[in-house]
Amino acid sequence: MIYIILNAILVPVLLWFSSVADIRNDTLRFRSVVNSILVLAIIALTDAVSLLVCQYGNIQFGTLTSKLMFFLTLVFSSMYCTYLMNFPASKKSAFFNVLNILLILFAVYGVFGKITRITVSVSDGVQYSFDPVAEGGALSWFNLLQIGYLMVLPAFGVLSLFLRFQAMKNKLNRQKMILFMVSVLACWGLMYLMTQQAVRYNKAFSSMYPLALALLVFLSYQIVIQEDRIDAKVVVERFIDLVVNYLLISVIAGVIFALMQPLRKANLGLFVVIFSVITIGLYTASHYIAKALNARRRNASTRYYAANFEKQLAGLDYNEEIEVLNEKILRIFKDNVRTEVLEILVEEKEGNLKTLYSSRQRAVTIPANSPIFDAALNDKRDVIFRSHAETRHRLAMARDELTKLFDSTQTEVLILLHEGRHVFGAILLGEKRLGNAYTDYDYTVFNRLYSHFFVIGYYLQNIANESVVGTVNREIQMSGQIIQSIQENMDFIRSPKVDVGYISMAAHNLGGEYYDFIRLTDERHIIVLGDISGKGINASMSTVILKSVVRTFLAETHDFKQLVQKTNAFIRNNLPKGTFLAAVFMLIDFSDNTLYYINCGIPALFMYNQAYNNVIEIQGEGRVLGFVKNIEKLVHVKKIKLNPGDIVLATTDGLLNTKSIRGEDFGRDRVQRSILENISFPASKMSEFLYNELVDFTSRELEDDVSVITIKCLSNK
Repeated sequence: MIYIILNAILVPVLLWFSSVADIRNDTLRFRSVVNSILVLAIIALTDAVSLLVCQYGNIQFGTLTSKLMFFLTLVFSSMYCTYLMNFPASKKSAFFNVLNILLILFAVYGVFGKITRITVSVSDGVQYSFDPVAEGGALSWFNLLQIGYLMVLPAFGVLSLFLRFQAMKNKLNRQKMILFMVSVLACWGLMYLMTQQAVRYNKAFSSMYPLALALLVFLSYQIVIQEDRIDAKVVVERFIDLVVNYLLISVIAGVIFALMQPLRKANLGLFVVIFSVITIGLYTASHYIAKALNARRRNASTRYYAANFEKQLAGLDYNEEIEVLNEKILRIFKDNVRTEVLEILVEEKEGNLKTLYSSRQRAVTIPANSPIFDAALNDKRDVIFRSHAETRHRLAMARDELTKLFDSTQTEVLILLHEGRHVFGAILLGEKRLGNAYTDYDYTVFNRLYSHFFVIGYYLQNIANESVVGTVNREIQMSGQIIQSIQENMDFIRSPKVDVGYISMAAHNLGGEYYDFIRLTDERHIIVLGDISGKGINASMSTVILKSVVRTFLAETHDFKQLVQKTNAFIRNNLPKGTFLAAVFMLIDFSDNTLYYINCGIPALFMYNQAYNNVIEIQGEGRVLGFVKNIEKLVHVKKIKLNPGDIVLATTDGLLNTKSIRGEDFGRDRVQRSILENISFPASKMSEFLYNELVDFTSRELEDDVSVITIKCLSNK
């Protein structure tokens, strides 16, 4: 009965496994694996049915299911082995398709044409009797099919991998070939042990061979989805994980199961309860043991470098000389990533990416029209490993260019730096020392610290260019470059329905004021005004990063509230700790002159209503971004209808909280009076006049950054 139950359990597991493999991966590369899993599920089902019907004496139906089971086993072997012979091609060639068809037809002839007798019993399993291949010969058709399909054919598959191994240039595929060969040998070994067990103890044990094939397809799936090469340390660690999480618990559970057989016979219900509790306890213990091992491994191994890597990148001093800064960046990568090769490319006037810094003094160029950019951006992949060029279906359009780039530069990693869909820089990394491979952990770290790479690329492109470095202070030039870049990338609103003006002034050359105009359609625009915590270069660079990120998020989502939620998550997870943003996000829809807005801690948002000829505050309550992990329930979309003559004015706290020499705040009342006194002027003049009033009020240099945005409704037609 246990053999029937185990095969019956295996069926839904395999069906679930096939659906997961099909859904999570592109069908072209995984079609053969998924088909093999489905065939194996039917094999396990027919095996269970064959044993089950024998208990009821239905010999005719048992014979049919047993024939089908053996036939499908031969089909499985044919499909799998021709896949190995064709690997790593995603699609089988015509030759292998024909070969597979011929093998299946021969299996039909052998199983359904030459079979003479099948006996099925719970104690003996399935027993086959075939006519001899030749008259008087000792070799039966069963032996011929079994040896040919289950031994010779897999041997050809392994031999094919072995012969093509040396000629394979792609290191990831070489690794996969080795793993496939090991997997087939492991399956052979397991099936041999099952055969010996059946011969010595219980013939019915041979009906458990679908478990060996299940192990094979599971290993094959893991091999195919592998996108990174692994080194010896990773192999050892994963073997330890396998022992702790699976083998150890299985062995202990098996021993306990055997020792509890007397209780099972005496009281089956009590046996099930006790054994279930023990199994859950073993699983829980293995989970915590594995967790402790991982924690200890992370603390003891330099491979887990994320925290130190982030700390060093965040500590870079961008006021240093360029040569010194570049060498520090290289040293950070050497100490953490363990690579000696670093290439930093930035955009030139022609749009090409060219080397600005090279640890090997080499010149690299990536053309502006390279398909690499579109492929990576469409795949939403900022970090590309050499192995991804072969394994990522969405990078197929740029596979040749990526391979050529990695080969010509002798590098393994490409990090693209971009604002929205505009790629302005790239970082190339060479092999690790000792030839260790880049792993999933490296990929996770690079994506997590992408904002730091963005800052490096942006600084080197816009600030560190020798053509703009003069005798003035470097911070002043940085501020000018950042402000100029932000202004040039804004989509100023040009509509006959509204007049929009703004002014933004930094108190100490470098500021954290964030303002942007983003065009969605002719009828819809987004305006953002905010103040990022801090001053100087750190606040300025955070502003640049956020502007790029918000525009990138807009390409991914059309939900206004979700845009704010994504921005909050990015600030909290990617920008330096302690960074927050007090801002207002506004969406103007000219189709009905409606202004939607979300207050995120902006101190003042005023509206002048022409009908009542007064100014009111409309900001309400707002939550600053960057503090709370989930801000979904804390932010709300509000809307107001704009009529001709209405005015909306938003300002940061630098204007409201600036004090005079007597210690008096500029305050809200002065802002409201300024709006009423300057209603007849254009929006840009209203913003300018308000700022001038502030300067006259203080009678000294400003101590905080100031930004004002004014929106005047001119028409509703």
